[in-house]
Order: sequence, then C-alpha cells, then structure tokens
Amino acid sequence: MNRIIPVLFFLLLLTASAYAQERPLNTYLRTALESNIALQRQGLSYEKSLAALEEAKALFFPRLSIQARYSVARGGRAFTIPIGDLMNPVYQNLNQINTLARSTYPDYPTVPEYPMINNEDINFLRETEQETVLRLQMPIFNNAILQNQRIQHNLAEADKVSVDIYRRELVKEVKVAYFNYAQARQGVGILENALALVQENLRTSESLYNNHKVTLDVVYSAQAEVEGVEQQLAEAVENEKMAKAYFNFLLNRNYDEEIELMPDEALPQSAVSLEEARGLAFRQREEFQQLNYYLAAQDRQIQLSKGSHLPQLNLQADYGIQGTRYEINDDADFFMGSVVMSWNLFDRTTNAKVQQAKIQKMETENRKAELHQQVGLQVINAYYGLEAAQQRILKADAERNAAQQAFRLMNKKYTQGQANLVEFTNARTQLTNAEQNLSIARYGYQAKLAEFERATAGYRFE
Repeated sequence: MNRIIPVLFFLLLLTASAYAQERPLNTYLRTALESNIALQRQGLSYEKSLAALEEAKALFFPRLSIQARYSVARGGRAFTIPIGDLMNPVYQNLNQINTLARSTYPDYPTVPEYPMINNEDINFLRETEQETVLRLQMPIFNNAILQNQRIQHNLAEADKVSVDIYRRELVKEVKVAYFNYAQARQGVGILENALALVQENLRTSESLYNNHKVTLDVVYSAQAEVEGVEQQLAEAVENEKMAKAYFNFLLNRNYDEEIELMPDEALPQSAVSLEEARGLAFRQREEFQQLNYYLAAQDRQIQLSKGSHLPQLNLQADYGIQGTRYEINDDADFFMGSVVMSWNLFDRTTNAKVQQAKIQKMETENRKAELHQQVGLQVINAYYGLEAAQQRILKADAERNAAQQAFRLMNKKYTQGQANLVEFTNARTQLTNAEQNLSIARYGYQAKLAEFERATAGYRFE
C-alpha cells in the first residue's frame, strides 16, 4: 500500500499538470492523433490484418460455387462391340428358314430379308459432353482452419498494439517538438531584448562621441556589438522557423501555421522512485503486450504444424446436369452428396515444421527478455535525465538572477561613465547567455519529462 500511494500521486500529478499547463498542447496532441500521416498508415496496416482475420473466419462457413464444363473430343481410345459377329449368323439362318418356308408353303407370309450389320466401334471420349454442377462444400473438422483463425486473431491484436505504440511515440515527438519551438521562440525574444540594449548603447555612444566625450573606437565597438547580436538573432529566427515547420509537419498542417504557446508556470516534479518508474513501464508498455500476442500466435503455429497428423473431414453436395448437350429432363439432372476424409498418415516434413515453429517462439522469448532490459535502461536514463534537468533549472535560475543584478549595476555605472564599454558588453553578454541557459533548461526539462512519460507509458489517451 505504501508503494501504491506515491504511484497514484504521480499519475494524478501528471494528469493535473497536463490540464493546467498544457491546454494548448492537448489540442495539438488531438490534432496529431487524428491527422498524422504515418499514424494513418499504421491504422491501414491494422485494418489489413482485420481483413485477414475475416478471411480466416470465412473458412468456417460453407462455400457455394458453380462449376461448368463443355468438352469436344476427337480420337482417343476405343472399344469394339461385336454386334455383327453375333447377329449376322442368326440373320442368315432366319433368311434361309424364310426362303425354305415360302417354297414349301405357298401361303407363308412374305418376310423382309434381314440385313447384315457391322460391328460397332465406340470411343471412350464422347464427341461432345457437358457437365454443370452447383457445388456446396463445408468443413466439418479441419485443424488447420481452426489454428489459422486463432493465429490471425493474435496477429491482428499485435498490429492494433503497433498503432498504440506509434500513437504513444507520436505524443512524445509532438511534445518535444512543441517545447523545442517554445524554447526557440523564447530565444528569439531574449535576443530581441539584447538587440534593443546594444542599439540603445550605440545611440548613447554616438551621442557621447558627438559631444566629444568618447573617441570614435567606442562607437565602432558599439556597432560591432549590434552586428554580432543581429547575427545571433538571425540564426535564432531560422531555428524558430525550422522548429515551427517540424511541429506543423507532425500535425499534418501548413509549415508556417501559427502555434499557440502555453504560459510559463511551475514545472511538474516527478513523484516516483526509480524502481516504481520501472514497475510502471513493465506493466504499461505496449511493447510487452505486443510480444505476448506474437508468442500466442507462435503457440498456435506449433499446434498447426502438429495438427498435420490429424484427419480432415469435409461435406460436399453436388446438383447439376450432364449429357452431350444442354437440356433439362429426367435423365439429365443428378444429385450427389459426399463426406470426404483426408488423413496424412506419414509426412517427414511435419517434425521439421514443428521444430521451426518452436525455434521462432524461442527467438520471440529472447526478444522479450531483451526488451525487458532495454525498457529498464530507458527508464533509468529518462529518470536521471529528468533529475539532471531539474538541477539545471535551479542553477540556471540562480545564474540568471546574478547576471541580472550584475548587469543592472554595470548599466548604471556605464551610464554614469564609471565603467567602460568592454565591462558593459561583458555584463550584457553574461545576462543574455544566462537568460538563454534558463530558457533551454526549462524547456529541456519539459522535453525530458515527455521522454520520461514515454518510457513509463504514463500518458493517458482520451
């Protein structure tokens, strides 16, 4: 119970922080989850696996088909029916008896003479033949169909988890890109303020030179300072534009579309220990669930390979017509029902297939063990990276406060002529660097927090 309370507090704190500090960001996250092209591609892969699952389920249902054949044959084997050899001697005797009877008995009726007939040659292949069948087929017992349906179900679930994995990765990428843009935008603001200071210093130097209070080299030094800050500002603006373009790319928007930034507020703190963070990751990371589905599918593959020794039982019913031409009468149509059994009694390839399936499962189990180590290391790096980012904020804030005080005093001394331009420039440069360091530390912490959230699967989808 003592370990559960900090975990719940951590989750509540992250949730409260998300709503309090990231209201604009939450809107952008929803847009990315709806519009990101790569995520849509992952969704299509899942839909494809669902279609494969429906195909596997359809194998359990009966199939109805029409099969028609019309054949024309010439030649081939033949057999002879000896009708002539059998009947011609009989006909000859009858003709002789009739002839003798007519000569003996004048009133004997006239009987036509029986003709001689030839033997009949019959081909095995009929010259024309047709068969049209309406066939109903249905499996009664088929282990391959059963195991295949279960395999496709597990693979479909694994593809669904792939979508969830990419969604979580996309959330992290959007957050990091958002904070990178915010830091770049704030960096532009810091340099704009610095530029205003050095421009004011240039005007002051020019005024002093015109009043013969300083020499010309002071003006040139002030000009060089302005040029240097303008160059830094141009680079900062370029970085801001690139950060904006990448963020909008993740949201599938126009590259130059404006981005709403959240106000500066207190940064959330991590409320879990390292071991608790690792426990969250091991329980919540979708990668483990995906590998479990793959392992279940490979178990079914082993059963499928072993099931080659089992018989297959199918039901088949045919109704159709056949004959030398298409016609429907009492003699043309027929019906035939069959129960068909197929049993593979010996096949040496079965054991090899089973062994392959077992080795494949062992490979997946090794991948799961490796993933366990990788996730644990990822959490450790994210955890200590977050701690270091917190310390950088404290040190950068102290540095900024000290630089502000130093510049305030130096600016006053420089205005009164008690300090030279080099001292003023150094104080101004230290203040600008300190402000930039604090900005980088603050938004770097937010990016580290997004990585820690990704490592522990802490983000909750709506």
